[in-house]
Amino acid sequence: MKRFFLISILLSLVCVTYAQTEFTVPTRTLQQKHNASRMIMNHSIASCINVAKSKGMTAEEFGKKCGEAFIPVWDENTDFEQCVNWMLFFWTNLSDDAPIVEQSNEKVVITVPHIYPVLENQDDFLGVSLEEYIAYQKAAHVALFNHFDVGFDLTKEEEGYKTVITK
Repeated sequence: MKRFFLISILLSLVCVTYAQTEFTVPTRTLQQKHNASRMIMNHSIASCINVAKSKGMTAEEFGKKCGEAFIPVWDENTDFEQCVNWMLFFWTNLSDDAPIVEQSNEKVVITVPHIYPVLENQDDFLGVSLEEYIAYQKAAHVALFNHFDVGFDLTKEEEGYKTVITK
């Protein structure tokens, strides 16, 4: 009985000692923060698409609703140039590169090599397919840009994701 009592006391002391672990805030580089933010944003979008699907909406219907929801926070005088600058900002946050492959006063074509690597490397993630994710992005931007009389198209091609913005 003494042995059991001593072992119990020793185990309690060990547990108490390890329970007092101090936590520290990690130091992260800007690149690590950017990558984590990109991942969190993509995962959040995929999760929202999944929830919308569970409520009977398609990814495209949900994208359209989201695009329409953003209209009030944009300047009512948004024009073609501002839409192009938004897409360049948006794509360079989601991808490592967003080269402009064609541009004129009435049309800009951007090809992004990848937009959501986790989803691109598997058939389904968080209950969402790559096709649904693309349909969501396309529908959201079409709804938003069409409100400002700017055309938008997004397609998956061999070299990546082709975005066409037109006046």
